[in-house]
Amino acid sequence: MSSPNTTPRVPSDHAAGAGAAQAIWLIAEREIVTRAKTRSFLISTGLLMVVIIVGAIVWSAFSGGDDADRVGVVGQDAALSSTIEEFGSATGTSVDVITVSSAEEARSKVADGDLDAALVPGASTGQFVALSKSGLNPTLDGILRSSVEQVGLNRALAERGVDAASLPRATITVEQTTPDKPDEGQRIVIALVGTILLITAIMMGGSMVAVGVVEEKTSRVVELLLATIKPLHLLWGKIIGIGAIAMAQVLLLGATALIAGKVTGLLTIQGTAIGMFAAVIAWFVLGFLFFATLYAATGALVSRQEELNASSAPLTILAMAVMYSGIFGIQALDSTLIQVLTWIPPFSAALMPIRIATGDTSTVQVIVTFVLMILACAAATWFASRIYQRSILRTGTRIKWGEALSLAR
Repeated sequence: MSSPNTTPRVPSDHAAGAGAAQAIWLIAEREIVTRAKTRSFLISTGLLMVVIIVGAIVWSAFSGGDDADRVGVVGQDAALSSTIEEFGSATGTSVDVITVSSAEEARSKVADGDLDAALVPGASTGQFVALSKSGLNPTLDGILRSSVEQVGLNRALAERGVDAASLPRATITVEQTTPDKPDEGQRIVIALVGTILLITAIMMGGSMVAVGVVEEKTSRVVELLLATIKPLHLLWGKIIGIGAIAMAQVLLLGATALIAGKVTGLLTIQGTAIGMFAAVIAWFVLGFLFFATLYAATGALVSRQEELNASSAPLTILAMAVMYSGIFGIQALDSTLIQVLTWIPPFSAALMPIRIATGDTSTVQVIVTFVLMILACAAATWFASRIYQRSILRTGTRIKWGEALSLAR
C-alpha cells in the first residue's frame, strides 16, 4: 500500500455547510476511492495473497508430521505385527506394518526407502535382525524392541501352559501438572500472524497518512480543503479512509490465510480460529488508530517529503519495538519485562492477542488492558489533533518534536 502521486480531489462547496460526519465522510470517501484504485495497492495485495496461499501449500507439503513409520516383518507373524502396531499406538506413533516374503525383499525395500525398518528372523527362535537404511530413530527402536520382547514372553509362557492375558499387569496412570491447552499452537500462529499484519498495516498505512498530509501541504491543496472544511474533519477523514483501506486489506489477507489453512489441513479449529481472528482485529483497530493519528502529526510537522523520515523516526522505532515484543515475547511470556509490557499501550496491542491465544491471561487483564489502550488512543488523538491544527498551514523548516510538544499545550 503506497501513497498515490495524484492530486486529491477537493470536496464540493456544499461540504462547507455540511455537518461534521458528512465532511469527514467526504474526505474518507476520497481517500478510499483514490487509493483503492492505485496499481501498487492492487498488485501488492494480490502478491501477498499468492504468497499466503503458496506458503500454506508448501508448509503443508513439508510438515510431514502425520506420516506413519513403515515397518516390514518377514514371514506370516500376525502376533508380532499386531504387537508392533499396538506399541506404536501406545506411544503416540503411527506404524504401518507390512508383511514381506523374504529377507532379500526386506533388504531391497529398506535400501530403496520403501520401508523405514524391517524385522528379519535370526538364527534361533526369538531372535531378529532389524534392518534400516541409516539407523533407527530412538522411538521406533524402542517400539520394535518392546514388541519383540513381549511376543517372545507371550510365547514362552504359552509353551508352559500359562495364558499371558490372565496375568496381572502393572499400569501407569499419567497425570499432568499443567494440563494441555487444546489447539494452543494454532491459536498462537493466528495471533502472531495478526501481529505481523498489524505492524505491516501500521508501517504502510501510517506512512500513507503521513505522506498524504505532506503531499497536500506541499501542493497547497490543503489550503483549498481548509477553506471548506475544518482541520479536524480533514484529519479524521484521512485517518478513517486510509484505515478502512488498511482494514480491508488485513481482512482479505486474514480470510485468505484462514481458508488456505483450512483447505491444506493446517487449521483444524475453524470456530476457534475465527474467534481468535476477531480478537486480533479488535486490537488491530486500536493499534492502527494510535499510530495513524501520530503519523498524521508527523506529516504536519514537515513541508517536504525528504524530511518525513527524520520526523517519523521515533514512531518507526516504537512500531518496530511493538512488533519485536510480540514475536520474541512469545518465547518468554512469564518474564517480568513481557508481563509489564503487556499492560503498557501500544505494546498490549501485540502481546494481548498472544496471551489470549495461550490462555495466559484473565478476563480482568483483557478488559483493563483494552480500556488502557482506548485511553492511550484518546490521548494520542488529542495530542495529534493539537499539533495538526497548529502546524498544517506552517511552511519552511521542519518543526522539531520539542517545539511540537509546546504547540500541543
